[in-house]
Amino acid sequence: MNTDERMKILSENRYLVAYIPATSKAFVWRVISVVNRNSQHIDYGPLPIPAKYPFNSYIGGVVPAPADGVIPGFTYTPVGASLSFPLEGAYEETDMWYLPAKDYKERVFHVITHVTPAWIRTEIQIPKSVVQGRFQKDKVITGIEKLFGFNRGMIEVIHIPGIRYGYRFGNDSSLNVYTGCCFDYGEYIIETPKNAEFIFNILTGKVPSKWISLPIISYDTSVRDAIIDNYGFEGFPLHGLEKREEAIKEYEDLLKEVTV
Repeated sequence: MNTDERMKILSENRYLVAYIPATSKAFVWRVISVVNRNSQHIDYGPLPIPAKYPFNSYIGGVVPAPADGVIPGFTYTPVGASLSFPLEGAYEETDMWYLPAKDYKERVFHVITHVTPAWIRTEIQIPKSVVQGRFQKDKVITGIEKLFGFNRGMIEVIHIPGIRYGYRFGNDSSLNVYTGCCFDYGEYIIETPKNAEFIFNILTGKVPSKWISLPIISYDTSVRDAIIDNYGFEGFPLHGLEKREEAIKEYEDLLKEVTV
């Protein structure tokens, strides 16, 4: 992969790997088509924060948003009230990135979300409202309300059909801030390569590909069910180079279950 593609939307005939830490498995897809090839940017506007939205305070209590799109100082999105991005006319108008598994399993959204101010804490939950940040196994829970376990101003993720994602944001400054948001995205039509040896070469780094690790540490049943409904299996286990023959045999068996 070219260096300038690492944080950008892919072109056709590139390879995309979606890794799930909870299972230590990955999906390998070839991008057949980029549906929005000539229109990959959306200036969305303010974050979808309604006036009086109840933010939690970093110093205790609840602080309502003073206006649409504004995060009060020293506040963050509560765990059980993560945000989605509405879009009129979308399949689900309250969440523009949601697609059902039944009719859209051959496509995914690759979305890079840019938030302003760029120092806003960002986090994504898969599925919505399930805390995923972990440090030292389950010893420390991380996230936007903790000392670490978040990004600032940017989130890159693959939206898989049938799963509702939750976005969380935190403002650790003392100022009320007006927010902004834009997306770079690819709506990909995908397929799984049918050659087990080729898949092994991708997963061991011999063939260039774009890797995205999904923040799924706690493997919720809704995530597993959606993945099975979409793809027929839970992904390809990762193996070291010394397990080549064993891995290829395993991948050949798994390819019999693949539905995309």
